Amino acid sequence: MKRKKRKKNIGKMILILILTVAVLVVICIFGFRTRKIQVSGNVYYGEGTITNWIEKDPLSVNSLYLLGKYTFDKGELPSGVESLKVSLKNPWTVAVTVVEKRMLGYVDYDEAMLYFDEQGIATLRSAKQIEGVPYIEGLSFDTAEVEIGKVLPVEDDAIFEKLAETSRYLRKNALSPERIVCNTDGSDVVLYFGAVEVLLGNEKYEERLAQVGPILEELKKKYPDTAGTLHLENFDSSSASIRFTPQTAEQTADVQ
Repeated sequence: MKRKKRKKNIGKMILILILTVAVLVVICIFGFRTRKIQVSGNVYYGEGTITNWIEKDPLSVNSLYLLGKYTFDKGELPSGVESLKVSLKNPWTVAVTVVEKRMLGYVDYDEAMLYFDEQGIATLRSAKQIEGVPYIEGLSFDTAEVEIGKVLPVEDDAIFEKLAETSRYLRKNALSPERIVCNTDGSDVVLYFGAVEVLLGNEKYEERLAQVGPILEELKKKYPDTAGTLHLENFDSSSASIRFTPQTAEQTADVQ
């Protein structure tokens, strides 16, 4: 009798366990249906673009699945996105926080702007001008070989290291040139801040770029609205002065 009763109790426990699991599965499937995706943190990509990217996965209809996918597996991301952080505001509302890659610059491509990151990877083609991202001149590549998500096919991709170094010190000094000229043959970097051309040379970017901000402010006072060239290509810590050549005058002037 005791043995039969024990087996009966075990059977009940197994049945209860099965029913509990079944209920949990039903709740997970039907209680966590994705009805709304809220996107934040995006600058380059529109909310619809991110939402459509997520919804390409047919299982995205389940909010718990999305939570697990981007928490553990991370999933495939758009080329210009560093990461997606997913959380649930409630069982049917998914909150997505986008961390986009830092854009190093852009080039002309197919009647639009082709943005690339610090590794030289083409990340985004857009007609929209992204604030603070400079136009890069001097990169020679075959447009037919360009592929989003791949490194721009330049002759020597070491050029991206030079541009990344320049960009790092530009950010450090809160500088935003409209245009950067940097040739793939390793020649000098040239920056353009409005009408002022800055010859930076091919080395010592940190100490040279540290001079640019204060000098530009001084030029606004001494040479307002004057185009000219600021010579930093030979500057180092031992330099006594920095030369500025206005385009409207033959003479040069020391600005520091």
